[in-house]
Amino acid sequence: MVNNLVVIGANSEFCEIFLNIAKDSKWRIYGISRKEITGIAPENQLLVKNYLEDNEKILSFLRSIEKANVIFFNGFLAENRPTYSPTDKEINKTIEVNFQIPYQLTLNMLEKLKNYKFIYISSIAAVKPRYKNFIYGICKRNLEQSVAQINNLNYLIIRYGQIQTSMSKDHPKAPFTLSKEQASRKLFKLINRNGKIYASNSLLFSSLLIKFLPIGFIDYLEGKK
Repeated sequence: MVNNLVVIGANSEFCEIFLNIAKDSKWRIYGISRKEITGIAPENQLLVKNYLEDNEKILSFLRSIEKANVIFFNGFLAENRPTYSPTDKEINKTIEVNFQIPYQLTLNMLEKLKNYKFIYISSIAAVKPRYKNFIYGICKRNLEQSVAQINNLNYLIIRYGQIQTSMSKDHPKAPFTLSKEQASRKLFKLINRNGKIYASNSLLFSSLLIKFLPIGFIDYLEGKK
């Protein structure tokens, strides 16, 4: 049984709620973040300035943890076309946070650490990247595809729809939107699964519609909201 849980991007709103739900479990919880993590003992958390540049610092922190579930909560969304299109700086950050950080850290950890399972918070946007949040969707899809091609990787990808956080506050509420609490309880329930799954059967059905509907029609519907 895996008793250790490592959360990365631990100051996200989603992660904060998840930790509140998980605190009474039998897990020993560790956190890696850019800011101090509420709810995790100081000796069990690592503060970094840059996730990629501080790779050796991260590996050193984790070496004493022999077996763990690692959850990547890193996320950034700065596009909501036609209302808002991202700047070059925001595009670079979207790629770094949603793809480069979780993918590169996975490779680094897999090379040095054993008996780790990697859990990724993904999105239905990965099914068919579209005009509204194209770069975000591409990053999530590339992460999913890249993770699936890593040899001997024990992983879980959970596809969510919209989660109500500050990241999505200016977006119209989509069907099957989850609160942070609902999303956290779903994660807690599904954490021992493997492969790629959806947070709900409703999202699975929606993904099939998105997959087979023409992209122009989807863009039109979303543009009307």
